Order: sequence, then C-alpha cells, then structure tokens
Amino acid sequence: MIRLLAALAALAIACFGASKADYLNDRNIWIATYKNHTEYEALKAKIDDLNKKIAVLRVRSKSERELNEELILLEAQLASYETLPKNFSELLDFSMPQTDKININLINFIAKTHRRELERAKERFKSLEKEYVLAIAYLDEYEAQAGQDGDAEFLERTRSDKRYFELARGLIDQKERALDTIGGFIETSERNYREQELTHIIVVAVVLAAIVAALWITRRAIRRYAMDAETSAFWIRLLNIVTAAIAALFLIFNYIDNLLYALTFVGFVAAGLTIVMKEAVLNFVAWLRLVFGGAVVVGDRILIYDAQPVIGDVIGISPMSLTLYENITHNNAAEIKRAGRIVFIPNNFIFTKAIYNYTHDTMKTLYDLIEIPFEIKSDFERINKITEETVSALTGRYIEMAKLQYDRLRDRYTMRGKRMRPKIQFMLQDDGKAMRMYLWYVAPYRDILSIRSAMTLELLRRFKNEPNILLSGETK
Repeated sequence: MIRLLAALAALAIACFGASKADYLNDRNIWIATYKNHTEYEALKAKIDDLNKKIAVLRVRSKSERELNEELILLEAQLASYETLPKNFSELLDFSMPQTDKININLINFIAKTHRRELERAKERFKSLEKEYVLAIAYLDEYEAQAGQDGDAEFLERTRSDKRYFELARGLIDQKERALDTIGGFIETSERNYREQELTHIIVVAVVLAAIVAALWITRRAIRRYAMDAETSAFWIRLLNIVTAAIAALFLIFNYIDNLLYALTFVGFVAAGLTIVMKEAVLNFVAWLRLVFGGAVVVGDRILIYDAQPVIGDVIGISPMSLTLYENITHNNAAEIKRAGRIVFIPNNFIFTKAIYNYTHDTMKTLYDLIEIPFEIKSDFERINKITEETVSALTGRYIEMAKLQYDRLRDRYTMRGKRMRPKIQFMLQDDGKAMRMYLWYVAPYRDILSIRSAMTLELLRRFKNEPNILLSGETK
C-alpha cells in the first residue's frame, strides 16, 4: 500500500513537473516539518548575527535602531514556530503508554485501556510512516528532475535534504521497536493479571456470592420455621450482623497479606470509630445487651423517665434505638395529657436511665394505687370492710394469676414468695384535717385503667350510701 502511494506521488510530480520554485511547498507532514526546521534554524542564525552586529556598535545610530527593529520582527517570527514541530524528533514525540505507568486493574483490564492507548499510538505511527515514504518519493523526484536539468546546485541541495531525511529512518525504526516493546509489556502484564489477580477476584466473588446465597436461604428458612414474627425478626437481624462481619473480615484478611498488619489495622479502625462514633457505638452495645440480655423485648410495656415519663409498648428494637407506641395510661392522663405517639428512645438509655418494665418475662400484672381522702370522723372499719369486699369482687380472680407469674420469676431471680393480696393503708394528711386511704390492688397491665375506673366508681357509690362515711369536705 505504501509503495503504491509512493508510486502515485512520483507519477503526479512527473506529470505536473517538479518546479524548483515549489520545492518543499508540500502538505506532507515530514516535508512541512523539515521546512519548519530549516526556516527556524535560519531565523535563529539571523538573530544571532544581528545580536553580534548590535553588540559591535558602540554609538547609538540610525543603523542600530534599524537593526533592533529587524531583531524584534525576527524574534516574533521565531516565536510563531514554537507551537510547530521543528525537527523529526518532535514529530515522532507523540503520546503512547509508558511502561512505568502501566498498572493493570480490573477496570482497565475489562476496558482494555492500555491496549486502546497503544492502538491509537500505532495508528499515529503508521500515518507518519506512510507520510515518510511519500516524502522520500517527493525528494527522489526532485533529485531526478535536478539531474535532468543539469542544475548542480539544486541537485546538491536535494541530496543534502535526502541525507537528512534518511537519518530519520533510525528514529522511525526506534519508535517502531518501542511500540512493539510496549505492546509486549502490556500483553505480559494482562496475562499475569488474568492468571493471578483476576483468578483471585473471581474466587473472592464466588465466596461472597456463596455467603449472600447462604444468607438468603437461611433467612427464608427462619421466616418459614420460626415460632413467631418476633423470634424471626431477632434471628434475621442477628444473622445480618454476623454475615456482614464475616464478609468484612474475609475481605480484610484476603487482601492484606500480613496478618499482624491486618489485626493492627482492624484495631485502629475500631478505636477510631469508637472515638468518632461514641454515641453510635454505645447504642450498638446497648442493643446487644437488649438482644441477648432479655431485659426488654418487643411487646413489653415500659416506662422511661427522662425529662418526663414516657410509657409505651416496645414495637421495635434497632441497633440505634428503641421504638415505643405511647399508651393511654394514668400517667399520660395526669401528667402528659396526650398519647398515641411513636417515641424513639436511644438504646444507651438502658445504661444511664432507669427503665420500668411492666411486663418483664412472665409478669403481666402489677400493683396499682387508688387514693381516697376521708373526714377524720368517718367509720374507718366500715371503710376498710367495704373496700376489701369491692377489691375482692373486682380483682380477686387476678390474685392467683399474679402469684403464678411471680413464682415463675424465682427461677431467674432470688425472690421471696409473695401473696399478692390487696393492701389497704390509712395515713393522716399533713394538715391533720383528713385521713387518706391508699388502696393497692393487683390488675393486668392492659386493664388497669378500666379496673381503676370501675373500682373507683363502685367504692364511691357504696361510700355514698353509708351515713358514717364522709369523703374529705363532704357533709351529710
């Protein structure tokens, strides 16, 4: 192909004539570069000559000013060549991969980044090589024309130019060898990467895929065979954490060759995270305490007292917080005046605040208190009897249930037996003008408000029919 182009170029010059005036006026990049080179060197020579002449002149004269003006013009012309290739070395100095910067990784291995860069360099080189052959054919034709015309001076000039061009053949051959060497280096690097690193990555990916598949299968099995949703959610959360930890440790120890370095690295990372994320770490540790300690589980009703009491059913336990549904209780009615909100409590509150669990383990009942003030002249024996009868009628069936629940706790805690009976106490008020009755009774935690309401109404109804019983401030 190149020979054909050279032949066509020689034929075109032969047909239209190789005019001496058109010599080196060709768009061939090698010819143009050579012309730039000769003109650039000629300008430099003129500038050097002018500088010498100006240095010789001792007295400022018209001729010196003219020389300075000419020097300025020549320097401006010289500057215009700075952006053009001025010799064959600059022409062949195109971008190509550098062996010391070739670093094969998964991305450039798949994208063939280095190969693409090398292909662009080869295409540039082939274009220059083709142009070089055409430039030699161009000079050969002018040399032949000068020989036919008997122009010895022009013939010597063309031969001198050809000798300069032939010296560039060595640069071309060197560039070609460099491209071949880089191509071999890239091929060897890719082969080594494919045989070593890529195999390693595939093994890691297969292991991680196996971990994910095992996680998916295990989660499905837990959802299918777990006794209830709460148990299922607990084991799935635990499984997610264990799987993430295993995957992270696998990646760390797989990509860090030095085991001691890996352990040190993990230790420093853990220490740094502990300092930077103190609250988050404390919440996570508290979550582990909640998950494995069993002090609070989903479904429990708890009270946490911070700036004000918060009472609610636990509807979620996440690594960062407890989620409560705020219940309608006596505390909400007396103090907060609202209920039904979703409340998020940081897990670390279990370390810094008191948590009151209304339903710990088997306990589903608790003592509630009703306070009623009486005039001092009331018949307190009758009050006590009416109260016992009313409490027995409304809550008697809960006493045995509470006793059984309490006794089951003795397997976990050191506790003395309790009879769980109602307790009625009378105390004189601070002002000494009335006696206050304190009635403690057992009731299921979910029915406390309804039982409290029914018992209060029943007691007031019966006290109202007794002539010797007067509520505080009442007259009969």
